[in-house]
Amino acid sequence: MALFTASAAAPAAAAPVPVTGFTCDGNTYKCTAALDFGDGNWKADWSVNVYHSRAAKVSANQALAPVPVTGFTCDGNTYKCTAALDFGDGNWKADWSVNVYHSRAAKVSANQALAPVPVTGFTCDGNTYKCTAALDFGDGNWKADWSVNVYHSA
Repeated sequence: MALFTASAAAPAAAAPVPVTGFTCDGNTYKCTAALDFGDGNWKADWSVNVYHSRAAKVSANQALAPVPVTGFTCDGNTYKCTAALDFGDGNWKADWSVNVYHSRAAKVSANQALAPVPVTGFTCDGNTYKCTAALDFGDGNWKADWSVNVYHSA
């Protein structure tokens, strides 16, 4: 069943659209992107790992409700994207597996490192059920994408 259907509230076409907000939740282990589409209530979410990046004791009752993402990188060596979370001492992260690829046919050196690099653009697509991050690397045509759930929140 397609989540994007023709109606007065939402046009049928759902090509990649910009992400207007981005949060991650340590209780549900999901990140959610707010999509610039239709009535503003379209979302994409995906499963993530949530962890503290430094060895520290963390209270078991310390809630990790949806919090804003303060930084976002992707790594072509580990095939993971990592979001820095605006929570606690600043060392909370969420990461998930992604595909990393060059969006144009080009020869790329095998020794060209793709260490964590900043994300320069972020879109999600209700037709393909994928989010795509444009990576600040090389000639600007490197991308990371991953499968997501797309839904209307209201």
